[in-house]
Amino acid sequence: MATRGPALTFCSAAAYAAWGARAPDGDAVDAGGSTSPSLALYGADAVDVAEESRLVAAALRGDGRAFAQLLQPLLDRAFRLAHRHTADRGLAEDAVQEALVTLHRDLQRYQPGTSLRAFFFAIVLRTAQTRQRGEWRRTRRQDASDAPETLADPEQQLHARELADRLETALALLPERRRQAALLRWDAGLSHAEIATALGTTDAAARQLVFEATKALRALLGADAAKGA
Repeated sequence: MATRGPALTFCSAAAYAAWGARAPDGDAVDAGGSTSPSLALYGADAVDVAEESRLVAAALRGDGRAFAQLLQPLLDRAFRLAHRHTADRGLAEDAVQEALVTLHRDLQRYQPGTSLRAFFFAIVLRTAQTRQRGEWRRTRRQDASDAPETLADPEQQLHARELADRLETALALLPERRRQAALLRWDAGLSHAEIATALGTTDAAARQLVFEATKALRALLGADAAKGA
């Protein structure tokens, strides 16, 4: 399983800084090593458009610190989104790292004034899907799987695993677009307008996709399970 913190030769220094310079509690780390609230730019999900535009312009000029400042507040949700899709911590971390490299390379494609969160999380989702498919093909070729780990609290761990498995199974049964919309809404925390941007559809269509996904999960899991997803 891959671990977080790749060599700088694997990705640009700016992308590495954005992923690697996280404090254990998820706060951003400044150049001096102190932490600052990760919601400085996206406080309460209300984006500071002027500051975001300034940082994007600086990042496009090659300012790695500006790129890291843009992405640090989004990394926890990016990981949650990737992990929900892959159900594997190592794959999720790899997907976020790769998505950062892709964003850094393709930042010139971002349209100022639109949602940078939606642009980035769409990349994360596509990358996680690719990683998951690759892992699925790899594990199918294996003759044997690793032995299961010993559980500290077998009953509690089993119950949690059963719930997670039920949710993963239910999500897998959803049509692809509904699943993408649901993950972007619940795990990435995007608005319907941002989901529409990420999926290349309309606000109304995004709302309908999330509604249908929620309705389907409630039918599969029960209202309480769907509410806690």
